Amino acid sequence: MPDKKFTKIFFATDLHGSGRCFEKLLSAAKFYKADVLVLGGDLTGKMLVPIVDLGDGTFRADYLGGKTVRAGEEVKSLEREISDSGYYYYHCSKTEMDDLKSSKEKVDELFMTIMKETLTKWVDLAEQFLSDLGVTCFLTGGNDDHQEIIDAVRDTPHVKNADNKVARIDNLHEMVNLGWSNMTPWKCPRDHSEEDLESATEALVSSVTDVGNCVFNLHVPPINCGLDTCPKLDTSVYPPKPVFDKGQAVMIGGGSLSVRRAIEKHQPLLDLCGHIHESRGTTRIGKTLIINPGSDYPDGVLRGAIVNLGDKKVVSWQLTSG
Repeated sequence: MPDKKFTKIFFATDLHGSGRCFEKLLSAAKFYKADVLVLGGDLTGKMLVPIVDLGDGTFRADYLGGKTVRAGEEVKSLEREISDSGYYYYHCSKTEMDDLKSSKEKVDELFMTIMKETLTKWVDLAEQFLSDLGVTCFLTGGNDDHQEIIDAVRDTPHVKNADNKVARIDNLHEMVNLGWSNMTPWKCPRDHSEEDLESATEALVSSVTDVGNCVFNLHVPPINCGLDTCPKLDTSVYPPKPVFDKGQAVMIGGGSLSVRRAIEKHQPLLDLCGHIHESRGTTRIGKTLIINPGSDYPDGVLRGAIVNLGDKKVVSWQLTSG
């Protein structure tokens, strides 16, 4: 469109390893005619599921209560089911499985290797798909993602690792990208103090040429904005458990104070966040539009947001689900 005066972003976050959601993200670029894809953290999954060869033509996986399947299409279907839900499958023999059970170090090393391999496959798939469309995907990690996994993501012509960087979306708009979170009860790999979050954010913003046309892509929402509401957890036990009062879960704002202060101070055009899966929605802090599209990755549902950016304004926006 020669008279087009905006840039269309499609944003999604917190895929947590779901292959199905990632494929939907790529399809969204074509379906919504997006100019740019933004994939926020968390990118990686939470669990490794061995598929054990029992030696008699059947395979066993401790998944959803345990499944035994036959070689061929049943195994392929199980692989797809595991991948779609955000887990990683790994084929092994009974002997190798016993060896893994006896060594946490071997499990951790294998898990890291498979996370890197899967993310590399995602990037390769995205490059192949997006090159025909001329669309660029900017991705960052989240607090659940290990730094070495995100650092392993290499730029391609149409996929850019924007983690902890300022990226240029178009001629007008820059994007500040930070995948860290304030401290959580889960003690995730990239949980940081509010002081560290503030320092990292301010360091990035200092290199922005026009904050009034800037997008913040900060994984954690600003505190008490309505898009960070989550259950309060009892951290005296592990895993932490929800706190109840008179039979009702106690809800709190789990966002970041330093992120809120940064938005109040700099008033960027837009803040894209995630982290709190159940707090899907939009709000404003001053002039800044805040969007958390939410996440429903275990069911293979892609929650997203379309945002049309103009000069010094958000022309329009819409939450999506599919």
